[in-house]
Amino acid sequence: MRLALLKGNRFNPWHLKVFERLRGAPEVTAFQAESEIQEYFRERGDGPQGFGVERIYFDTQRGNPFSRVARSLLTRYAGREPRIVPFAHRLEGYDVIQSWELFTDWTAEAVAARERFRIPLAVMVWDNIPFNMEGSPERRERKRRAAEIADVFLVHTKRSRRMLDMEGVASERVIKVDPGVDTDLFAPGTRDRAAFGLDEGEFVILFVGWFLPRKGVDFLVLALRELLADPDLRRLRPRLLMVGSGPGRDRVERLIARLGIGHACTFAGSMPYGRMPEVYRAADVFVLPSIATASWQEQFGMALIEAMASGLPSVATVTGGILEIARGGAVFCQPNDFLSLFESLKRLMQDRAAREGLGRTARSLAVERFGLERYAEALSNVYERLLAH
Repeated sequence: MRLALLKGNRFNPWHLKVFERLRGAPEVTAFQAESEIQEYFRERGDGPQGFGVERIYFDTQRGNPFSRVARSLLTRYAGREPRIVPFAHRLEGYDVIQSWELFTDWTAEAVAARERFRIPLAVMVWDNIPFNMEGSPERRERKRRAAEIADVFLVHTKRSRRMLDMEGVASERVIKVDPGVDTDLFAPGTRDRAAFGLDEGEFVILFVGWFLPRKGVDFLVLALRELLADPDLRRLRPRLLMVGSGPGRDRVERLIARLGIGHACTFAGSMPYGRMPEVYRAADVFVLPSIATASWQEQFGMALIEAMASGLPSVATVTGGILEIARGGAVFCQPNDFLSLFESLKRLMQDRAAREGLGRTARSLAVERFGLERYAEALSNVYERLLAH
């Protein structure tokens, strides 16, 4: 089987490991766009993924120099949306196409290839907000055509399934699969705090992700200030370890400086995927403090199941699909609420037995539901079903 994998500018190790384990070792080709996001992934130094790559381009990267400059200026200063240079003709000869989200340019190209070459199409849907990303008639039409023409839709949560139902996709065309992580790689083990400049006597609170406001790290910094000011916790010496990159770090640094808590904050930068298990083992608790916006709610939280697989107790906000993913394997608090987060962290910090019990339960849940082999088996079944029709 030849699989064309379309994720545009969203290729990263979290999403790609499963495709190395598909049944029958199919030939996988990633159609990948260059973007600022991809630059952040590259700086982690993960190296090649082990399958072929076909480059696709935005219209700010192709065409005559004058048109490229004009489009770039409109994109930067006038809110213009960059468009993908059409590439549907390059999908001829593949056996299955998998794309990402209904509203994307690459799904529009996949739909065109489905019509032109009759190649079965699966669309993976993470979005969980009905009628989202419909800011223009063009996008609404793009979503409508994808909903009408794609053969199957892969979702990871009940929220995404119900969103598709509201948008008119028949239930028999929707397949729910649980994403996976390597539970042998992400597993409890010996910690090495010195590798991250951490002290054994500190209570380390871990954040992993982008520094975008929607990831809620600002509220975590505010909660840290409350932990540091609490006399009951002084002997525990709270420290926030932040692993990640992307736009927004300067905003977080300014907040930390304004609160005067820089001495208790460590920015570790981006880490290669292979080093992430060390990161989780170095922490005492993991926090996923995501908040909701008008156009985004936490869709899954891959870092959360990595932490769970590592046996790390977690605190997470109740937004998007988080409760559905981690019920029983995390402590939950209100989003956009630093006091709720502070109180949840304080309870865990003061109760070692509760932390250890939560970590064991989280590990069991992750192994049971989110193993990478299980995920690969589910995707393999979908592709074989598409080929059979």
